[in-house]
Amino acid sequence: MGQDQAENGHLKLLIIILIIAALLRLIFLDKVPNGFFPDEASYAYDAYSILHTLRDQYGKFLPFMFKSANDYREGLYIYLLIPFIKILGLNVFGIRVASAFIGTLTVLIVYHLSKECFNKRVGLFSALLLAISPWHIQFSRIGFRAILFPCLFCLSLLVFVKSIKQLKYLPLSSFLFAISIFTYQSARVFVPLFLIGLVIIFYQHLWQNKRYTLISIIVFLCFFVPQLIYYLSPEGMTRANDVMIAPDFLTFSNYYFAHFSPDFMFFKGDPNPRHLPQNRGEIYYFDMVTLTIGLIYLIKEKRKESAIFMLWLLLYPIPAALTSEIHSLRAMIGAPLMAIISGYGITKLIDLFPQKQKIINGIILFVISISLVFFCHRYFIDYPRWRTDAWLSTMGEVITYANNTSAECIIIDSNVYGKHIYILVPFYTKLDPSDYQKLNVDVAINKLDMGRWKVIDLSKDASLNETCLYIVSTQEFSRLRDRGYHAKSVHHFKDINGEELYQLVKVKKIASTEPSM
Repeated sequence: MGQDQAENGHLKLLIIILIIAALLRLIFLDKVPNGFFPDEASYAYDAYSILHTLRDQYGKFLPFMFKSANDYREGLYIYLLIPFIKILGLNVFGIRVASAFIGTLTVLIVYHLSKECFNKRVGLFSALLLAISPWHIQFSRIGFRAILFPCLFCLSLLVFVKSIKQLKYLPLSSFLFAISIFTYQSARVFVPLFLIGLVIIFYQHLWQNKRYTLISIIVFLCFFVPQLIYYLSPEGMTRANDVMIAPDFLTFSNYYFAHFSPDFMFFKGDPNPRHLPQNRGEIYYFDMVTLTIGLIYLIKEKRKESAIFMLWLLLYPIPAALTSEIHSLRAMIGAPLMAIISGYGITKLIDLFPQKQKIINGIILFVISISLVFFCHRYFIDYPRWRTDAWLSTMGEVITYANNTSAECIIIDSNVYGKHIYILVPFYTKLDPSDYQKLNVDVAINKLDMGRWKVIDLSKDASLNETCLYIVSTQEFSRLRDRGYHAKSVHHFKDINGEELYQLVKVKKIASTEPSM
């Protein structure tokens, strides 16, 4: 009876943690982050196009990889968006809720992974810490494909750990590891390296079970080799060539260790305003203590399960270090890892005081609660007001307003936020994918003519069409007169702080006055 009560209590705690995780990922989802980024719109419109035409925005039939913004993205996340768009429609909430669902599911998977490797207490604390992780919450609230990587990787690892006791799971884990590579570019580097380390750690176990190991290798290769062939093709290397910096060893080392620095982990985090609020660490201050304790015990115990997490820790920054100094998105596979190690550290901290466990539990939960309250204020109250331009705040309102005018043509200045802003037009206007595909829009060659809508660089366009409406930044509006045009504001758009970001304007050439002879 006592065991049944303990099980019920344990289940109730897990349900509460999952509710917390879901709430932190769902509330104000269409408003925080404040705006909608072109990358999100590109995933969404490709999924919308597949839903209605079975072709992507470029007209390619059920592609394996999506050209998108000419960076050839893995298609798994885009296909997963389709049912959400079917049910909720093509809108900001409908897209981001898919990431929120995947993020919440990852919390549940991390619970089972930690429970399998350690015990139920570690599972609960690890799940709680991932549920409230600033690092993981941010990317669970954005329509980026990267959120799928930690979810599928943790599931793959969970199934592998189960296969140690039940060999029938080994081929399934191989399949899942292969599929996890098809989630995000960082996985192409991390997963193969991790699997090499995993084979070394469990070499004896795998060798003793050659039949299952051979079957698993065949399963993995069947799904990995087609990906590898594509990744090594010119299209597959497009994004890698854009972001890889081929650093020398010293530069790589600096970038690698930067992802372990206190500034990145606890104090300042990723400086990219789309990745986290300003001067906010990826995890909490209290993790300094619990992570340290967790690491000490992982090293001290010398278990194979502990070696898994040490391997994960050593490898997690590598994909990001190959591209830039600090990049929390490309290093996001570290988010569940930090929650697991910290959760393990909490249980070891509690065990240090066997006579005062209730008191220590209370103190720990109080510290976690206070930390979460401060984060929520920073994230839901302060963050929407900070760097609204980074998320193109109010751009949806701008496009919708302009689309409802009678103007025969509408031009967006690419200097507002680069040429990739074009994809916001079919997203917000819900342009029929069949009609859009006929336009042959191609960002790779700057072919951004969408009939009534166009995206051009006004600073390089010698003459402006006086019959068109122009969407420009407030700064560009003030420069139009210097270029010889009267600019009349049809409507201006302010962000949440009351600051003007964009103007919808009509232009008229200033008549030149030639001196009489």
